[in-house]
Amino acid sequence: MELQVLIPRFTLIASAVALLSGCSKEITVELPETDPKIVVEGSIETGQPPIVFLTRTQSFFAPTSVSSIASTFISDAVVTVEDGTSTFILTRICSELIPDSLIDDAAAATGIDADLLRAANICAWTFLNNELLGEEGRTYRLRVQADGQELRSVTTIPNGAPLDSSWFRLANQRPNDDSLGFIWGRLSDPDSIGNAYRWHARRINRGADGEPKDSRFIAPFFSVFEDRYINGLTFDFAYNRGQVPYSSAVDDLNEEGGFFKRGDTVVVKFSSIGLKEFNFFDSFYSNASSQGDVFSNPANIVSNIDGGLGAWVGYAPRFDTVVCVP
Repeated sequence: MELQVLIPRFTLIASAVALLSGCSKEITVELPETDPKIVVEGSIETGQPPIVFLTRTQSFFAPTSVSSIASTFISDAVVTVEDGTSTFILTRICSELIPDSLIDDAAAATGIDADLLRAANICAWTFLNNELLGEEGRTYRLRVQADGQELRSVTTIPNGAPLDSSWFRLANQRPNDDSLGFIWGRLSDPDSIGNAYRWHARRINRGADGEPKDSRFIAPFFSVFEDRYINGLTFDFAYNRGQVPYSSAVDDLNEEGGFFKRGDTVVVKFSSIGLKEFNFFDSFYSNASSQGDVFSNPANIVSNIDGGLGAWVGYAPRFDTVVCVP
């Protein structure tokens, strides 16, 4: 009976496909032009100075070469941060002034790929002495003046919540898989609703080229969560290994992609963040994951930037080191 029902349905669908494929008409769609918007990617974390990058949005169909990506970065702006007591004018630092021997260090500090820093003049705004370092419980107001526009944002570095413990566990996704796995953590969430977190990790053991496997901390996809459903609970969770965008590393392209490996030494950076900042990352990941899926609902990215896009984020990090031994 089931076969008798399925056959007519399949025949009907096949006929419809054949009918549609037999009709063709050239359709020209004119996409509306939109003015580019300024995108802020800024952060300040406990014990560290602020760092701010500014870019402009691109057309959806714009090329994605290194030169086109580099052209989106803004190099002329006035950026200030106010900590409730003083207002600081941040200093612009551009990659064209960084010696090649220090580019890898700059990549680790900024989170921008070293090859992009070498290929293009990328500018960031920061503060070069110890007068403006992030403090937990303190609020920081950002102001950006660029392209004749003014953007503002506010973030607070929350009180950090450390992991109770962290460890490596084999994924066991294939028979006799005795080398690849994930990093696990155990968190006791404080008994106060509204806590949110972000996960980064960095492999510091050296690869075949003699360099550390990761030049910087990397956040995996969906690296944030909040405590709406786990408030006050102690629970275990795991994360896969993230990778930098457009990575060409061998272990990102073979069966090791997304996994940590036996023998890796991994520094976990587990940060407390605000709910507005969580909403930005969560909506960004939801939007990115829906691209190309015609059955998904479009997701608007929730920014905490007044007058632009992006995020200004206060981080309260805690660090753990995990040696990947099952």
